[in-house]
Amino acid sequence: METNVWTRLFAQAATFLSSLSAYLSKPNQASGGLSPNVPASDADSTSTSKSVTSPAQALLSVKRNPTLATADALFGTMDYNGTVIGVTMERTAVAIPLGTYKGYKRDSEHFGMKVVGIDVPNRTNIECHPANEPCQLLGCIAIGESKDGDALNNSKAAFDQMMLAVPDEFTVTVA
Repeated sequence: METNVWTRLFAQAATFLSSLSAYLSKPNQASGGLSPNVPASDADSTSTSKSVTSPAQALLSVKRNPTLATADALFGTMDYNGTVIGVTMERTAVAIPLGTYKGYKRDSEHFGMKVVGIDVPNRTNIECHPANEPCQLLGCIAIGESKDGDALNNSKAAFDQMMLAVPDEFTVTVA
C-alpha cells in the first residue's frame, strides 16, 4: 500500500513539472510579476497620490539607451511628462516590445503593494517594480536612481518617486 502512495505522488509531481515546462516554453508568455530575488526591504508598502491628470495627458516614457546595454540587461531612462524619474532596467531576454501601452496603478499579488501595471499584449502581470539585478525581472521594468555595472542602485527610492508622480491611469511608451 505504501508503494502505491509514493507512485501516485511521483506521478502527480511528474505531471505538474511537465505542465510547468510546457507553460514556460510557450512564446510571449512572460509572467512579469515574479521576481523571487527582490530583497524583502524592497517590498515595503508604498504611499501613492491621486492626480486629476487624464490618461491622454499622462505619459510615462521609457527610453532605452543602446550604449548602456549589457549581455543581460537593457538600460535607459524613465520620465513622466518630460521630468526624468530615474534609470530603467529590463532583462534582455524578455524585454517589453517597443510600443505604447496602457499603464495604471494596481495591487501586485506578488509584492503585496501597489505597483505600475502595464498592459502588454500576450503577456500577464507585467509591472514596473523595484529590482536591483536583471535576474529579478521576468518581463517587467525596474527603476533605480543610478546604474552600476549590470545592476540598479536605490531601486526602492526611485520606485517610490515614480509612484508619487504617476496618476491612477496613464499611457506608457517604450522606445
